[in-house]
Amino acid sequence: MPDKCPLVIIRWQDSRQPCGSWRYLSALPPTTAVEVATVGWLLRDDPDVKVVCQNVGDLDHPQNAQASGIMTIPTRCVLSVERLTEDGTIFSAAAVAAIADDRETGSARTQPAL
Repeated sequence: MPDKCPLVIIRWQDSRQPCGSWRYLSALPPTTAVEVATVGWLLRDDPDVKVVCQNVGDLDHPQNAQASGIMTIPTRCVLSVERLTEDGTIFSAAAVAAIADDRETGSARTQPAL
């Protein structure tokens, strides 16, 4: 994959599955959003959406490259985006920027893998 499509883990909030039966409003249990972790190649990173894919095919012929498992996540739901490296280290977006400016500062800000 080209460097412009880094492998990332995105942590984001999603809705819970709907309750399928009728319920009295006075008896609703407390609920929260669900935190989700999605791993894939970041195809688009803009103010409105993050687009990732889980599979890329035909890498020997970049002009024919294809992707599947493409997922669009609203940016407003994103908690964090962390770049995955080949050695298993996770770098937050802030750490990647720091590495570009100062390698020492960047390494101090890396986070452990899941």
